[in-house]
Amino acid sequence: MTELSGRITSWLDFGDRVSVAMAMAAAEPVSITMTDTNFVRWPLGQRSVMEAFQQWAVHGSSVVKCHVLAGTFEEFARSHPRWLMWRANWSHRVVCQEAPEELASQVRPMLVLHGRLGLRLVEERLGTGVWTRDPGVLSDWLSDCDAISQRSHDGMPPTTLGL
Repeated sequence: MTELSGRITSWLDFGDRVSVAMAMAAAEPVSITMTDTNFVRWPLGQRSVMEAFQQWAVHGSSVVKCHVLAGTFEEFARSHPRWLMWRANWSHRVVCQEAPEELASQVRPMLVLHGRLGLRLVEERLGTGVWTRDPGVLSDWLSDCDAISQRSHDGMPPTTLGL
């Protein structure tokens, strides 16, 4: 019997679970939602994670999207240049939004593979949280994200234009 939920014990554990979740998404593409105040501690530049994103994009249908919601994208470019280069090619499938300043602190680290798996940190400082496969819990998490997304604006442009 497969477990429906469990604990995330540290940022390292969270990062490992993000890598495994992305491998799952690469094998069977589904829409993805990722949220965090700044994403600096995510493994988005690791080779295995980047390969998984590429496979997800290549093998997923055009309705399979990735939604990224951040409190701020200020540190993102320095932390994840590989992911940014990948996103430039797949911007039609990746939406990046930035929360308004008054809601930025409410954006918690979370990864949801729609209908399959979710990871969510409860205590950011320690990197502790929960993972679940429970569809009801995943729906609640996505509803929380949607409430902030509705008040958010486009975050990171896929390319930078110079004069």
